[in-house]
Amino acid sequence: AIVGGSLVLALGVYFGFVVSSLVDAVAGWTASWSSAVLNALGASTSADGTILWSDSFAVNVVAECTAVGPLIVFMGAVIAYPSAWGDKAIGLLMGLVVLSAVNLARIASLFWIGSNYPQHLDVAHLLVWQTAMIVLAILVWLVWVEVTAGNLLFHRRPRLDVGPGRESR
Repeated sequence: AIVGGSLVLALGVYFGFVVSSLVDAVAGWTASWSSAVLNALGASTSADGTILWSDSFAVNVVAECTAVGPLIVFMGAVIAYPSAWGDKAIGLLMGLVVLSAVNLARIASLFWIGSNYPQHLDVAHLLVWQTAMIVLAILVWLVWVEVTAGNLLFHRRPRLDVGPGRESR
């Protein structure tokens, strides 16, 4: 019931975001910062609203190009995990920073691929990067659980039934 409720809530948040005016602001931010990344690497790009362009190539950064989808998956996992709210806040901030930064690298790399190797853009966009972003969201969650929430995933928890007068199993 909790997983089903979380899924319905996540879908509601995502589709509420897609049809809101906030989507243009986030997509514009993504286009602008992707242009800054590309320019820092020696490209000559500009962003105009949600359009990222150069003299030879242009893309429209839409809702699905932002980090919102992977962030919703990540946030749902952090909130559903049994931990203190302070730990959840650290996890949410960590996920926001990591997933947003990697998403900027994703958009920049896709722009570069589209500019230089357009025949490979669909594979890089639809197969490689979309999968990588979801896997990254899961990996960042696993790291958060390991580091912040008490080492519960990768290490055995102490046995509570071992002690004086009790046998170890």
